[in-house]
Amino acid sequence: PVARVYHYLNQAFNHLETSRKDSAAVSLDRATILLADLLTKSSSGFSGRKLSGLVWVTLELSRDLLPPTSPILPESTLHYLLTVLPDSVTSHIRQHPYYAEFWIRKLAGSADVPVDYRPEVLENIRYFLTNGRDVFKLWLSRSGVFTPLIQEALQEAGLPQDLVYKAMIESGFNPRAYSRAGAAGLWQFVSSTAPLYGLKRNFWIDERRDPEKSTHAAIRHIQHLYKLFEDWRLVIAAYNCGQGRLSRIMEKSGTRDFWELHGLPRETRNHVPRFMAALILSKDPEWFGFTDVVYRAPFSYDLVAVSEWIDLSLAAECAGASFESLKALNPELRVGYTPAPPVKRVYHLRVPAGSKERFLTNYARVPAHRKVQMVEYRVRHGDTISGIASQMQVSTRAVMDANGIHNPKRLQVGTRLKIPIRPGRQYVAKRNTLGVSPDESSHERHTYRVRKGDTLWRIAKDEGVTPDQIRTWNNITAPRHIFPGDRLVIWQPKGGNPDTPLLGNFYLVRPGDTLWEIARDFDTSVRNLKKWNGIRHASSLKAGRLILVRPLEENAAD
Repeated sequence: PVARVYHYLNQAFNHLETSRKDSAAVSLDRATILLADLLTKSSSGFSGRKLSGLVWVTLELSRDLLPPTSPILPESTLHYLLTVLPDSVTSHIRQHPYYAEFWIRKLAGSADVPVDYRPEVLENIRYFLTNGRDVFKLWLSRSGVFTPLIQEALQEAGLPQDLVYKAMIESGFNPRAYSRAGAAGLWQFVSSTAPLYGLKRNFWIDERRDPEKSTHAAIRHIQHLYKLFEDWRLVIAAYNCGQGRLSRIMEKSGTRDFWELHGLPRETRNHVPRFMAALILSKDPEWFGFTDVVYRAPFSYDLVAVSEWIDLSLAAECAGASFESLKALNPELRVGYTPAPPVKRVYHLRVPAGSKERFLTNYARVPAHRKVQMVEYRVRHGDTISGIASQMQVSTRAVMDANGIHNPKRLQVGTRLKIPIRPGRQYVAKRNTLGVSPDESSHERHTYRVRKGDTLWRIAKDEGVTPDQIRTWNNITAPRHIFPGDRLVIWQPKGGNPDTPLLGNFYLVRPGDTLWEIARDFDTSVRNLKKWNGIRHASSLKAGRLILVRPLEENAAD
């Protein structure tokens, strides 16, 4: 067998000398198959050094026959040879000038999308092995969480599974990643593109950050791009710079070859080779020296249906998990609370796998005073997060978490904050100092012009006062007697922090208040107040209690 290997190698060399490359390729394939068979037989009787010499020559001849940028495909004899090399041979040829190149080409050839062996790709591989090594190691670690999820979705859609590395390059497998351009999530959707593929974004959630929803959206986007360009290199480029821009560049360049396009943005020009480099490295990270990567566990969870606001800290306690782990399972949540679902609908919260029953059992036992409701507060001049929190008698962290605030110094006048309160809790009632003649040294007066559709309730809520106060200041003797164009006097404390017991749909009972007076002030009935707040006897009303004075569903209409 060795003699035949020598014969075919010599034959391939002679064909190359006479520029008969096709004949040389046939002879080299025969030699390579025979050599690979010898290497797989442990009892061949030949020393590792002798076989290494034959492999060395085979690699030399193969280099002359391979197209410069082509990968080594799985069906090729060279791919087979590289795959079956035993350690005894590898140790001798590891320093061969073409061994590393061929191994990289072999990995490129195993991909189910085109991967080219080009200087731009090699440059990115070098970067990830040097300056970017720690970053790539982190990406590999995170890949354990999301690769199974994404590849399963790609397979169901009939797309190449190696497109999973597009998410790696886009976000480093970080669902909370944000770019300078405002793109978010694993697949880096911008706010203008996300709705086109069904991703929602509001105060409570950003579905661009949800691994499953964003992956299915990305698949639909990729399918659309492939129908347009029919080349995976161009699809990856268009995903980065936009289909319209790439189409114009292709038309101007007069080619569909990505590597020959002129005028590509620098980021896009580097994006495609970086994707290819990440794919190659991820195919065999240990070969490239990533031997100490700790891969994180796959994304796994139970779903629980909730029909009310839930503080994630409380949810984590009920599930027997940490707050951070619950946030990691629910990255679409922008604040530290679940959204209030629409009427007769639910929100599906993820809890750690195996904890569903524990969560449901524990949450059913949570007393009402530990559950939250959200009330609205409009920021005024002089307000601070800590001041608002103090006034509302909640923690500063609770206000920041409920509103996704990271920098409390960036509070803007007019912003409507959600304040998490617990209706069953006893609050310290504050005496209302704004009477008929407020102290002008501590309060300031301004005028509000009534608009069409305004009610005393809405105006009072927006201004942080009560309807009764507005009636007193403006001599309004009957409820609802306001008309568009009317100018109403409003008094507020200077420097913000209005001293008012009105908190969104809730009212903080003051000393001396009665249900009849509260019902009159808020244009409702004593019967409704009792029903909404579970009050059996009017005499049980105590100062400091937070009661509902308007149905919660009306708040959604506002």
